[in-house]
Amino acid sequence: MSYARRACGRAQAARRLLALLVGCLVLGQALPTAASPGDGRRPVRPRATAAVAQQPGPEILYAPPAAAPQLENTGVWQAAPILVAGASAYRNGEFLYQDFLYDDLGASSAYTYPAAPGYAGNAADLVEIRLKPLTDATAIRLTFNSMLDPALVGTTIALGTSAATRAFPHSANTKAPGEVFVTAYGTTADAVDAATGQPMALPAPTVTVDLVRRQVEVRVPYTVYDPRGRSAVRIAAAAGLWDTTNNRYLTPPGGTATGSVFYNAGFRYDEPLVGGTVGMRESQQSSVLGSGDVSPFFAEVDFTKLAAGVTDDLAGQHTGVPVTGFMNRIFASHYETKQGRGDATSLQTQNCPQPCAPARAGRLQSYSLYIPSKPLPTAGYGLTVMLHSSGGTANQYQGSQGAIQLGERGTGSIVITPEARGPSYFYYGQAAADVFEAWADAARLYRLDPDSTVVTGTSMGGYGSYKLAATYPDLFASVVPVVPCPTGGVFYAPGGHVPGGEASAIVHVASSLRHVPAFSLQSVNDPICTYTGELGAASIFQRLDALNYQYEAWSFYATEHLLVGNLLPYNPGPIVDFVSRYRRVPDPVHLSYVVNAEMTQPEVGLTTGNVYWLSGLTVRDKARAVPTGGVEAFSYGYGVSDPAVVPTDTGTGLYPGVLYPFSYQRKYPSAGSAQPVQNRLDLTLTNLSAVTVDPVRARIGCDAAVNVTTDGSVTITLAGCGRTITAG
Repeated sequence: MSYARRACGRAQAARRLLALLVGCLVLGQALPTAASPGDGRRPVRPRATAAVAQQPGPEILYAPPAAAPQLENTGVWQAAPILVAGASAYRNGEFLYQDFLYDDLGASSAYTYPAAPGYAGNAADLVEIRLKPLTDATAIRLTFNSMLDPALVGTTIALGTSAATRAFPHSANTKAPGEVFVTAYGTTADAVDAATGQPMALPAPTVTVDLVRRQVEVRVPYTVYDPRGRSAVRIAAAAGLWDTTNNRYLTPPGGTATGSVFYNAGFRYDEPLVGGTVGMRESQQSSVLGSGDVSPFFAEVDFTKLAAGVTDDLAGQHTGVPVTGFMNRIFASHYETKQGRGDATSLQTQNCPQPCAPARAGRLQSYSLYIPSKPLPTAGYGLTVMLHSSGGTANQYQGSQGAIQLGERGTGSIVITPEARGPSYFYYGQAAADVFEAWADAARLYRLDPDSTVVTGTSMGGYGSYKLAATYPDLFASVVPVVPCPTGGVFYAPGGHVPGGEASAIVHVASSLRHVPAFSLQSVNDPICTYTGELGAASIFQRLDALNYQYEAWSFYATEHLLVGNLLPYNPGPIVDFVSRYRRVPDPVHLSYVVNAEMTQPEVGLTTGNVYWLSGLTVRDKARAVPTGGVEAFSYGYGVSDPAVVPTDTGTGLYPGVLYPFSYQRKYPSAGSAQPVQNRLDLTLTNLSAVTVDPVRARIGCDAAVNVTTDGSVTITLAGCGRTITAG
């Protein structure tokens, strides 16, 4: 779908922003206000004729879809990929299986790769397997996540079935049913009679390698194995490393001389939603490879369907492409620092070769997706962004009540958990870009309601939810950080840029949350993310409280980080209730915003400085220890005052279901009251050198009185008016 603009009131024409984005964003819809005489509400002329074509959020959210070589078709291949892991489909006479990404961990999830660069730490990671019958052979295409040296990888394909399991060839230390075993290694392939273990008569299967697309095509002549006319042909496949010296499979580092050599097996339709050593949907694979018998992993391919050119996603079948519930979605990123796995495995890794590459460095990325069971609403589904904690993955909330209840709230919400490039990058650099790339991918699949977007997460994910909501407040209706870290510490970012320290503290950008109600759960005894950063002096919520913002903070005394953090996935009731109350505010009367230069990373599309009806906010002095610039902007054109200051409400409670005792602190100011409409704008600017105002969305005229308070020289532009003001 497109991130299209709705028709705006009176002076605005309906516009489309950019193609293939996130939903229908309302940019300039009238804010509900208290009643007063109609004509007297409008500013006097002259006025700008149209709103500025400005989209909320960073540029990367609006980028066109990226291309990945692994997803390209050439030669006989034509079918579009599935892009949902652990699923199969018939498409245009081809049978497709989509595997999981970065699940190449072998038995006991313990296998590593040799240090040589040709392995990319990822060489045996299958992405896709597809089959197609030709005139004289069955074509089988294997697509890999990484491919620097195809001679280092071998894949065995088991064709047909047998009553008993049979040993794979080439010292694979693995068995499964089969009639013929075809093994491709480098540009060579051979076929072995599974019953006897003897090579089959020529002609042998042929191999073509496409290094650019990271694909290996094997053609198995019908003289070797003929599946034509059969409706249930058993197919299995697994990939490992090839010992080019001894012409056999290589014993994996971390493996044993008698253990299965395979890192990655295909046709896995029963992988648990959670589990595994690193949570990459590899737990069943690990167990099965550990047994040495890969019989559970296979597909039954109907070659009569293939001959007829049938297209069938098998959505109602166990092995098909799901249409609701949990799934792992794959997409092409705009960024690939290197193929395979990177060298910056955590935020603390600072001595890797520059530019450091994140753990999931490749072009293909995946995220967890929950599709509600409810029908698509007219306005579109809501969107819930659930950010994983440090050490977590996109699968952290798979199968959880938190994701289900947030997804089924109201008229339904899409729930996404991005991989964020690996375990611990605190949503900077490519890790933050990954959130918006996953968001854009979901929006291309489903119509989204832009006024029903919320962000939440635990621990590092709690920090990330604060960071994203404060950096791009006009995208979100509310934010729910759970045991959030108040700062990010030292962060990874591509290109050697390492932000962090004091500049990463959320308290410095907390004022940007004026129209994004916040609900935070934290532990007083938290040894990981300090409680004092949440509620101590000069903390996040003391800042929100002093600003008279709408917020709620629950502090748990008898629990600690992990127990409170588990409330989001396992006991989300109060969180669901909170986010269900709010809609996004597209054009506020009073906006507050802080530009943090350390959170601005245009090299990965993380642009800032555009918010609500302001744009082009430019920090004057970026050399400060905390390089922020701030704006307070109040438009009198709406005829509405700020909410009255209300006292802070405090009390105690028991969390439903688990009965954890907590104390709370909160404020819920009422809406502002009606006041006379004036053609006037007040700006208070700190460390900014430039600001552009959209007078249509601010509801002022081109001749408005603009009152400026600034701590230095600044240029203010009224867009569409030909008017510039210099102050300071």
